[in-house]
Amino acid sequence: MRQCFPFLNKCHYKYRWGVLGFCIWLVLGAFYCFDIPTSLHNTLQAHFADIMTPEAFELYYGGLYSLYSFANIFLPFISGKIRDQKGDRIVLILMVILVMMGQIIFVYGVHLKSFMVMYLGRIISGWGIESVVPTQTSFISPYFKDDFLGFAVGLNEFFATLGSILTMYLCPKLALEYGLLVAVSSGIFFNSFSLICGIITVMLDKNAEKNLLELVNYDQVKYSVLKSENRSPRQSGEKNINEVDINYDNNIQEEIIEVEQNQQANQNGEDGQIVSQPDAVQAIEMFPKIFWLVSWCYALIYSSVLGFINISVGLLSERWFGVTEESEIEAGFVVSIMWFITGLFTPLFGSYTDKYGQRSSLLIFATLLCTFSHLMIWYVFPFLSLILLGTSLALAFASAWTGIVFLVRPDTLGKAYALVIAVYNFTFTLVPLAVGALRAYYGTYFYSQIMLSILGAIAFVLSIFIYQLDKNQENILDGNGQYAVSATSLEKNFPIDNAHLKED
Repeated sequence: MRQCFPFLNKCHYKYRWGVLGFCIWLVLGAFYCFDIPTSLHNTLQAHFADIMTPEAFELYYGGLYSLYSFANIFLPFISGKIRDQKGDRIVLILMVILVMMGQIIFVYGVHLKSFMVMYLGRIISGWGIESVVPTQTSFISPYFKDDFLGFAVGLNEFFATLGSILTMYLCPKLALEYGLLVAVSSGIFFNSFSLICGIITVMLDKNAEKNLLELVNYDQVKYSVLKSENRSPRQSGEKNINEVDINYDNNIQEEIIEVEQNQQANQNGEDGQIVSQPDAVQAIEMFPKIFWLVSWCYALIYSSVLGFINISVGLLSERWFGVTEESEIEAGFVVSIMWFITGLFTPLFGSYTDKYGQRSSLLIFATLLCTFSHLMIWYVFPFLSLILLGTSLALAFASAWTGIVFLVRPDTLGKAYALVIAVYNFTFTLVPLAVGALRAYYGTYFYSQIMLSILGAIAFVLSIFIYQLDKNQENILDGNGQYAVSATSLEKNFPIDNAHLKED
């Protein structure tokens, strides 16, 4: 029995905003746990002071993020493959559970004063954190791809940043009043709430599929989308309705056979033998050049911003507030401003891209803000700099992250986002280690900020290439490419064809 329907149009489901209303809470607990080490940097340093020097602590502390990222170069491919084969629902619940399990292990590691146990917990929870966001994006895209995708994904990002804001605000206070173990254990509570919301989300999605499959012939919808890959949606839109050459009543079986033969041919060699290629090789052949440029550009921006966040409490304490446990509260409050700006602006920028497009232009602006805000943080009181840094991350998310949906087929979205995650985790694996090494060598975070600014400058160069490719392909990042003909827009591209609807 079929378990997933990646080509199914859900944008007409009457309770789709209710689905989104529960789904957005899944990331809150995940990102609350992600930023716990950052919010408690000074407290953790004092906790380990009896067994290691501050310099050694900085290197081990950087490993909490580097090992997290290194493992997630590979682990998301597993969740992405499960998503493409079994659907989004099982992955959503599984990833929330992994975050909770990893956080429990992390708390135990803190209790033991063992970075090895803490690393294990971060790897497990990191798998869940890094997989829940792309799975959430692919989960909601069939509900909103036609009209409010940027806003819906931006709303998810707002709740992700809300989790980070709560971490930066609550954890230092909990540590100061109740102790370090209570502070790190608070992530388990937030993940329990996320799991409850995830279960409700899955129940609503099952109801949506049940209602829509009563009206839609899914196989005809699927093969219509696959068949349409060979023609330009822009050209299809220019045809007169009477000239649309599609007749499912007479030709649907022929089209199904032809598509199946093409898919089989792609898997076979010249002699008809099955050819098994690694996922990476298949991905290089499957996804367009602009997809890889967008992935690397987003990875550099993301790594640059998150690289700063990892050292933000230490840097702000060193440069502006002084190194005390109380300074964690001040620094955490200032950093939470950046997350608030990111969360607030992402839905707004998402709504802008829904209406006007221009994702490639916004991406250029994001890279510029990222580059210069890193330089400003050291010389100007960080309030304005963090607003600009938060804005750059919001722009990158609203442009690059949501644009991936329009570059690949719906049934390969899991693999596509797994590749994006692998790319930015590859860069993020190196960034915390480099930041920690520069801090240990020079005794200051100044050179670390220079390095993060350089990452933004490289992203700017890539964004120029992306802009040129996007314009040459008639704004493919804004949904004008071949995968605009998706299950969520069949009514637009096949206006006189009702063959995808079941007959009464």
